[in-house]
Amino acid sequence: MENFEQKPIEFWKAILGEVELKLSPMVFKSLVSRTTAEIDHDGNLKVLCEDDFVKNNVEKRYNGVIEEAAQKLAGRKVLFKAEVKRTITEEKLSVSPAANLGPLFIQTKSPEDAVREKQKKSNLSPKFTFESYIMGKNNNLAYAIATAVAQRPGELYNPVFIYSGVGLGKTHLIQAIGNEIIKNKPGTGVVYTTGEAFTNELIEAIKNGKGGFGKYTTNDFRNKFRKADVLLIDDIQFVIGKEATQEEFFHTFNSLYMAQKQIVITSDRPPKDFNSFEERITSRFSSGIIADIQAPDMEVRSAILRTKRDISGHNISNEVLNFIAETVTTNIRELEGAYMQVITGAMARGIEPTVESAAASLGQNIRNTQKRNVSVNDILKAVCSYYAVKVPDIKGKRRTKDLVIPRQVAMFLMKEMTDTPYMTIGDFLGGRDHTTIMHGVRTIEGEVSKAGKIKQDVVNVRLTISE
Repeated sequence: MENFEQKPIEFWKAILGEVELKLSPMVFKSLVSRTTAEIDHDGNLKVLCEDDFVKNNVEKRYNGVIEEAAQKLAGRKVLFKAEVKRTITEEKLSVSPAANLGPLFIQTKSPEDAVREKQKKSNLSPKFTFESYIMGKNNNLAYAIATAVAQRPGELYNPVFIYSGVGLGKTHLIQAIGNEIIKNKPGTGVVYTTGEAFTNELIEAIKNGKGGFGKYTTNDFRNKFRKADVLLIDDIQFVIGKEATQEEFFHTFNSLYMAQKQIVITSDRPPKDFNSFEERITSRFSSGIIADIQAPDMEVRSAILRTKRDISGHNISNEVLNFIAETVTTNIRELEGAYMQVITGAMARGIEPTVESAAASLGQNIRNTQKRNVSVNDILKAVCSYYAVKVPDIKGKRRTKDLVIPRQVAMFLMKEMTDTPYMTIGDFLGGRDHTTIMHGVRTIEGEVSKAGKIKQDVVNVRLTISE
């Protein structure tokens, strides 16, 4: 299609056909497909987007795949730029807003101030945005779902359930949804909370209803959560085992779901692993869409560090950033902590960071971590918390499936993370024979060598212990 200038819309449709083959269906549907094109006065391709969010993604995230498709179809390099498609009304207002609105409508607050005020009211941090979120193979499905929900809350995917291990970016993603909605749909009521905060607010409301002196009542609690247009609940696993909180959450969830309000939930495990959650609740989680976030690969870790450098303005080379990314492979939180460790170490010595100085800083940090005294009791508590089981049950004789796996994971981690002998681990876990412990350790070793649920469980528990 050499003369694409004559038929820009057909040319753009052909480009979209090529691009669709290379992007996930959700990314394509929620972002790239929502565009059209025309030719500007310089003969370049102008991509028209619905809003700034789509424009930024076309320009920054998907420009490479678009340019490649355009060149393939045109047989030469094609320059393109993205613009927000504006309505006739917007164009008229942009000529002279003051003249159109008149003196009675002069804003006392800037749009930015209004957004910040709404973010604060919704309990959101402005630093968590889609623009600052680094997407890779480890999180592209969750990212695509989140961006689609932010553009059309309550319409596409509801409820949304995102799970991952500690420090892999689920809080960033769920808050980015809220921030994007507030920016583009300021009239939407967004409420962000955590499972722990939800529980504490309910306890306070119940207490005040029984003669307490506080002003926050159960009616206030229900009005806050059940009248939201968008409810974002982070770390829902903290509600496990709390019967009153689970009951209140169930009714809140039902009220919003029936009203077609958007619900987004995050957790450190998938719904099917909530052993102590009522089935009527987990079945509602599964009625929507579920996505997980895996640990970032080397490429994504490097991109995260480069973004952090660009935002902070630190003078640190790509070589040093790559070294950090190769050294710290656990999660994003520890990766960013290592970055600050390297920067702080170099500043203290009055030098620019080098691979050698970074190795010295991280080596010290790693040695301190290795020396940290992790006990078998710490590990057992972490395992029980993760699987929502009780310590006496793990130490007991019952061999039901919901106890055998947690018990063997505890055996494996105790042997891996401490110098405790098999016999001592057996004594600690209810007087078991050392051969039983050896069998349990080998069983989990076999599972960890494969890509599966138990491997992810071990990673998650290990990260929880390191926290």
